[in-house]
Amino acid sequence: MAMLFDTGIRLNELITLTDDCIYNDYILIKHGKGDKERVVPKSPYLSKCLFKYNNIKQGYFDNKAIKYKNVFLSKTGNPLTHESIERLVRIAGKECGVDSSIRCSPHTCRHTFAQMQLKNGLDIYALQRIMGHENISITQRYLEGIRDSDVIKAGAKTSPLMNL
Repeated sequence: MAMLFDTGIRLNELITLTDDCIYNDYILIKHGKGDKERVVPKSPYLSKCLFKYNNIKQGYFDNKAIKYKNVFLSKTGNPLTHESIERLVRIAGKECGVDSSIRCSPHTCRHTFAQMQLKNGLDIYALQRIMGHENISITQRYLEGIRDSDVIKAGAKTSPLMNL
């Protein structure tokens, strides 16, 4: 869940992510949509989560042969499936008390990531690159969900006078 919300990566990118693509402050997406490569920033919090996860994973698979280099594996050592991740996101949404009228899916996490990035002041062109959108019009759709109050807050944070 932390990976989805912190990076906004696509479900297939999450499933196929390998350990060699994770760096200190970014993740290299080698096979994004259209088989394009891009970098995605990674927060210190996500780094901490991944460190803990890798310690647990290493201990669990210590005496077992692992055939796959994927970051996220099932308890049998196979890569997670689309269905298993979708189920985990649905369960997490239910456990967190998300209203049943709201669709909880990996793609919803991606939308939330994009809107939060814009609300927090990231410019749309940087978001386009992070999301891996070929056309800016795709990224612009995320602007529709942003309220005037969010724009005012972001504008205050990025004020030229306040940042001298």
